[in-house]
Amino acid sequence: MSVQRENLKKSLLFHKLNNSTIFKAVLTGILIVLVEIVCGTLIYDSYCSYTYAEIYTEYESYAERAAEDAAARMGEDVDYSLPEEQARLREVLGGGYVLFSEAGGGRIAGEGWALSGTLSQYGIDGLNSSTFEHDGTTYIFASHSIGGVYRIGLVEDFTSRAQAISGLVSNMVAYLVITGVLILAVFIVYVGWSGYRVFTPKHFYKFTVDGEGKVLAYNKKFRNGFGAITKLDVDFSKFLVGYNLISINGVNGSRTLSFTVDKLGKKYVVRGDEIMNSSGAVGVAQSEGGEVTSTGKAMASLSKAFDEFVHRGKRTLIGIIVISNLNQISVLFGKQMALDVQKEVIRKAHEKFNYVYELDFGRIGIACPDGNKFNAVIAEMGNTLNYLGQPIKMDDNLFAAELKSGFAVCDDTMPELTFEYAMQAAEAALQRCIDTKVADFLVYHEAQKNVYTKYFIKYNIKEMLSEGAFELEYQPQYSISGNRIEGFEALFRVKKSWNVNVDTFSFITYAERTGAMVQLGDFIFDTGMRFAKQLEGKGVSVSLNVSPVQLMQAGFTENFLRIFKKYDLKPGSVCVEITESFLMANFDETVRKLSILKENGIEIHLDDFGTEYSSLLYIKKIPVSAIKIDKEFTNGLLKDKASQAIIRFITNIARLISCTTICEGVETPQEFDMLKAIGCDTVQGWLIGRSMKPEDALKIIDTFDYEAAAAAKNAQLAQIKQPKFAK
Repeated sequence: MSVQRENLKKSLLFHKLNNSTIFKAVLTGILIVLVEIVCGTLIYDSYCSYTYAEIYTEYESYAERAAEDAAARMGEDVDYSLPEEQARLREVLGGGYVLFSEAGGGRIAGEGWALSGTLSQYGIDGLNSSTFEHDGTTYIFASHSIGGVYRIGLVEDFTSRAQAISGLVSNMVAYLVITGVLILAVFIVYVGWSGYRVFTPKHFYKFTVDGEGKVLAYNKKFRNGFGAITKLDVDFSKFLVGYNLISINGVNGSRTLSFTVDKLGKKYVVRGDEIMNSSGAVGVAQSEGGEVTSTGKAMASLSKAFDEFVHRGKRTLIGIIVISNLNQISVLFGKQMALDVQKEVIRKAHEKFNYVYELDFGRIGIACPDGNKFNAVIAEMGNTLNYLGQPIKMDDNLFAAELKSGFAVCDDTMPELTFEYAMQAAEAALQRCIDTKVADFLVYHEAQKNVYTKYFIKYNIKEMLSEGAFELEYQPQYSISGNRIEGFEALFRVKKSWNVNVDTFSFITYAERTGAMVQLGDFIFDTGMRFAKQLEGKGVSVSLNVSPVQLMQAGFTENFLRIFKKYDLKPGSVCVEITESFLMANFDETVRKLSILKENGIEIHLDDFGTEYSSLLYIKKIPVSAIKIDKEFTNGLLKDKASQAIIRFITNIARLISCTTICEGVETPQEFDMLKAIGCDTVQGWLIGRSMKPEDALKIIDTFDYEAAAAAKNAQLAQIKQPKFAK
């Protein structure tokens, strides 16, 4: 950064600008952008209006000719309300037309036309030409009167032509944007040449040293804090990028500065601010065994700091940093080593942030008040987190801390400037960062709330449970060798009548995060086992998904077995599905609990095998009865030899240890045949059936015919390329 600044100073004429000049320059830049936006909008509207007006005229003439030709061939005094006359008209017109009346939202007469029902269902105004979308295809509609109260509507695939028009418009807008960027670039160069200077934020302390650390100059505040220091035993050439940390013995003892360095010739200009409370700001809650516990002390300290910052400043930055691979380090190298890695990350975080709090195992809280460093902290966030994630060497081992972070800029735009809302905003940024996987950190501001909506939704799950908001659906599992439905996977659903605007995974994640998963889990277990009781005697089992939050709860096995015995279920009637993604962190405890379930007649299925940190140790030590092969390997199975080899390997291993294999995501007969040839035991996917209500699941056990399902699917695949609205 300093080298770039030095080059700019050498190449441009920089002069200090007054506020009026800066305001005019910014205003001019804004006007350039606005002019580009207005011009682009006008060009777009004008081009689209002109183009579509011509196209509509063209298709209206087609509809008129079709109506006239049909009237001539049908004869006079035809009653188009009669089914036989409608059928004769369909033969005259061919495919791609509708006969409708203007009444009732454009009611379509009879069946067999290109559309059915009413035109308003498709968003069509029957009197005016328009385009509409249906099943992913764009259509054009134009109409003409026939037989008094009736009109003939022409419906034709318009997708390719619409795409061509859109492409032309996109090119025009792109050229306009490029022109605007070039104009703006020329303007920026002009401003720089005429007096723009690189902005350097003001800091409390400033001093200048030479290459040997001799202090050449300093400001008054530095003199007051550190006295007449003549030399610093520091090589400042090593600190030319970003913010750094230094301790200097001052008048009242050692002080820690966070500073930046600019190189000017052979001199170094150092600007910095004191890191207040750098050692006492860490809120650590530990048990006697050294394990971090969630006692709330650190969170209380963070809350207190936030309230203080809000009281004295306009803005505050709140953040949560998660060391996502700390559990893995703990399993491989021990809990103490993981804690040491976390402490090192915290130590480095102190160099970059004023206030750092150890919230829990793998979670670090960050706070930064408004001030000289605030903007710099935001601007350098990417570099800062890269620095925190640099490899850490401990006991000749090199650890890379994998970090995910969410931050929130808290200011007057927030509806409530409270610690609870600020943490919810930071948590929303963190969760979106984890969900989208597009970045390692996100910074939330209230102006962006529309893209974080689902992370701010609050549900009273206890109340929803009492009011019957939830249900289970069941997806069938088909035995290839047994040629029958042999099981169902129970899938949690929120009833559609509740209009919950998040997907099931996000809702479950919310329940886990808010401590409601145990209650929700009891509902899932009780409902699923009640259905399993209905299946008794049919040789069909029910698989229940168990989350890490449920499995790690004290008393989980006792509670699960209590429900199992409540319905007097027989061994093998219920299966528990666990994912391999959390086994590394909880392996020994998981093995113990699953073994107890296995001893009591509950089968264990290992879900999503092969997608995380797969290890043969899992299927050796865990009492697994079935291995579920993730749909990631089924997608593209027919062409992907690697997927075929992996599925064959897992299937062979499972067979040798007397486990069955369940392959998920099977959608075509061709995939089914390939899996059958490989030796997979059971398949699950849309080819067999989607998730269904309990009553439908009971019916499909006796009525499912694979040959019929495969034939229907092949027929559907054969028609995919056929026109949507055929005659």
